[in-house]
Amino acid sequence: MCFLHADTRLLLLHRRHSPNAGLWNGIGGKLNSGEDPYAACIREVAEETGLHIDHPLLRAVIVISVKSTGELWVLFTFTAAPTTPEEPVASEEGELRWIELAALQTLPVLPDLPLLLPHVLSTTEVLTIRLDLNNDDATSLVRAEIVGPADQAKVLFELHSQ
Repeated sequence: MCFLHADTRLLLLHRRHSPNAGLWNGIGGKLNSGEDPYAACIREVAEETGLHIDHPLLRAVIVISVKSTGELWVLFTFTAAPTTPEEPVASEEGELRWIELAALQTLPVLPDLPLLLPHVLSTTEVLTIRLDLNNDDATSLVRAEIVGPADQAKVLFELHSQ
């Protein structure tokens, strides 16, 4: 996952396909065989936007635990600035748009995005973040927590049972 930024704007993708169809999110995808997370980030940004980045900065490792299936997912979350001033080119993945960070609350986004982005965009360290979901739908978030580094650890969201 990569959050491209320019000044106070983020480039977000309005996803056409599952997972997370209909929601705005960062740019990204899966690692190819033999590929490291940095190379995957650079490749995914180029494939999904037509933009080039040189040195993505790893800002978070997000561990997603899915209660209903027992699955664990690991997301490497980067930030980067495009190296060229071109406009992004939409791909089959969805519509691309530069969004003012302040406008994020007005868009249909993953529920963890407004919780995590301020931390991911402001840190100079690599955060370890844990997300707990009831099922494999990202909107089933029940807990979001920064677990490290220790001086930044805190629960960002917790759904309490009724």
